[in-house]
Amino acid sequence: MRLSQLAAEYVTFKRSLGMRFRTESVILNAFCRAMGDIDITQVSSISVQNYLAGTGPITAFWHRKFEALSGFYRYVVSRGHISFSPLPTILPKRPAPFQPYIYTHDEYRTLVEMTHILDKRHRYQVQPATFRTLLLLLYGTGLRISEALSLTLADVDLSARLLAIHNTKFFKTR
Repeated sequence: MRLSQLAAEYVTFKRSLGMRFRTESVILNAFCRAMGDIDITQVSSISVQNYLAGTGPITAFWHRKFEALSGFYRYVVSRGHISFSPLPTILPKRPAPFQPYIYTHDEYRTLVEMTHILDKRHRYQVQPATFRTLLLLLYGTGLRISEALSLTLADVDLSARLLAIHNTKFFKTR
């Protein structure tokens, strides 16, 4: 059976169980494109390792791709399309997690005060007041940058002092 056909079948199966399965679907589609239009039995361990490795250093995304392919190959093996998975058995160490930097009050104050240098002499198309407002909004509300940038006028109720945040990281509205 064709690799792309099995991948599509697997994605449909996972979604029928109620999973969103977006990232995994993208990973599997990229995997199918990288392997080409081949039969599932023609996928070699070396080609899988090359796909996982990509072109740069090992990142957390390497492990994300591995997890997506691992689920896919468990599905394929359990249905008898192949007898074993071509995935590597020895996994590289996960990279150190991102360490956020927390600004001090003085650093933050300086950052907000320095927005005035973003004037029209530079090629910025966003007004300095907009940068200042964005920084104050992020600091005052704890919003994620994507949440703040997706706000519209309809989301703001100044008289009630409310913001409606839609499509948050976990697909909720608050």
